[in-house]
Amino acid sequence: MKGVVIVAATRRPEVQPSSDRPASAAGDRLTVALDRLVDRQVLSRPQADAVLAEVAGQAPAAARESRRLAGEIAGYLGASFVVGATFLLLGEQWGVLGRSGRFSILAAMAVLLFGSGLVSLRRDGLGDHVRRRLSSTLMTGAAAAAGFAVFAVLDDSANSFAPPSYRAPFVGSVTALAVVVAGYLLARTALGQLGVAVAALVAYGTLLELADVGGVAPFGAGMLALGVLWAALAWRRLLAERRFALAIAVALGLIGAQLVLVDAGGARNIPGYALTALVAGCCFTAYAKSRDWVLLAGGVAGTTVVAPEILYDVTDGSLGAGGVMLAAGVTLLAGSLFGLRIRRDTGDGGVPHTP
Repeated sequence: MKGVVIVAATRRPEVQPSSDRPASAAGDRLTVALDRLVDRQVLSRPQADAVLAEVAGQAPAAARESRRLAGEIAGYLGASFVVGATFLLLGEQWGVLGRSGRFSILAAMAVLLFGSGLVSLRRDGLGDHVRRRLSSTLMTGAAAAAGFAVFAVLDDSANSFAPPSYRAPFVGSVTALAVVVAGYLLARTALGQLGVAVAALVAYGTLLELADVGGVAPFGAGMLALGVLWAALAWRRLLAERRFALAIAVALGLIGAQLVLVDAGGARNIPGYALTALVAGCCFTAYAKSRDWVLLAGGVAGTTVVAPEILYDVTDGSLGAGGVMLAAGVTLLAGSLFGLRIRRDTGDGGVPHTP
């Protein structure tokens, strides 16, 4: 009996849970585990209470994030319903509405989408990436609607006696470009940047039509110039999504150079070859400075494309498809080894650029 009393007297009293812990966490496995750690003096009671408070605070944050995502999805669905209903109405009543009716509906859709984007953006500020994505999507859609609205009010194609005019497409594309640039400046996302690039390219194409400039080469040269401009903006970090901007610049440069090459009409086009090789060389040079994989991919792709083209042209196609494919494979392998050599020479000690 005395031994039992001695054992009971020497046993360390059980630590009672702190009264300031959330009542909803009592009985939870985490709470029991923390109590055991406190009993074994692995943790102190304030440390255990801090863990419980942190876990309890994560639930409201997760709930808020879920509500944001649900609101974003609802915004996308609402915008798709608005656009779908508008185009359904226009498709059914296009001939009846006339210019003013078409313009009114499209302009109202543009104002609604852009206004919704502003409301979504300004509610929680620019720091909320969910609202920024939604706002950018709405404003990009508003730019397309605004461009179509201006095109609808200026279009003379319904009048069979009027000569064809390219004024309506040009003014409409410039309007869309202005709206999408404003939207990108307010909410910078990859979608908004892509919208600006596409709108600028369309505006340039309609300008060539308005000036009655034929041929593919002028359009390709404009694409190449736009790619140079995009690369300069990305290099000076004036575009928020830098890596995506470099990808756009590389794509515009390579496609533009190839369009200049296509316009040769079967004859040798030394400027087209030179432009493609120049774009590839610029990509390799820029990769040696920034070590961004997008630039390496652009340099390898440009080299792989232009080398077989030159070989096929010089040999007048005598190598055949197999020979050209072999040349493309060798060029691709050489470009890859060259890129790895650049990476080894520049070293990996620098800080890579973030997109």
